[in-house]
Amino acid sequence: MPTFYEGGPVHTVEQTVGSEDYAEAYYTAQSAVSPMHRKWVRAGICLSAAIVIASFIPFYRARFFTCWGPACGIVLALALGFLFFFIQPNDIRKWAAELYRSNRLLELPQKIEIYRDSVVIETSCEKILEYWTDFSKCIETPAAFVVTGGRERDLLLIKKQGLSNEQIKKISEHLAGAFASRYVKSGR
Repeated sequence: MPTFYEGGPVHTVEQTVGSEDYAEAYYTAQSAVSPMHRKWVRAGICLSAAIVIASFIPFYRARFFTCWGPACGIVLALALGFLFFFIQPNDIRKWAAELYRSNRLLELPQKIEIYRDSVVIETSCEKILEYWTDFSKCIETPAAFVVTGGRERDLLLIKKQGLSNEQIKKISEHLAGAFASRYVKSGR
């Protein structure tokens, strides 16, 4: 496969990224930072805390003749679980959509040339060369390839829409090889 300096690209993708696509990709990238950033983990910890607090109710009642303290703790833990599972993901997506709208360069049609060791992102206003080693992680979802942590472009989104299964397989194999252990295939 050619590098940027040795010849043509492995694959070329032309796309326009929308606000919803960017917000979903941003949320996917944030969820993949660590297990503690996933909504299931945070909500599960809060639910577990509520169960542990509930298990102390008999002990608490034997000493204090009331159970208002544990009841408040249970309500607080369940409210935090609800917040982490339902409200926070929507807030992250809304913030990402605002971030997208604040940068007019993200709205422009892009031509993405994928090389063995790099990627070139070209719009009518800019041309960016990034090496795969500059990125921190690549997440493949059913809808897109989300590449995070670049120097010039913190979030690179390569949509699968409009690509054939053969093209998707070729790009997937290439990115899996380029990122190795930093490549994650997500079912979301």
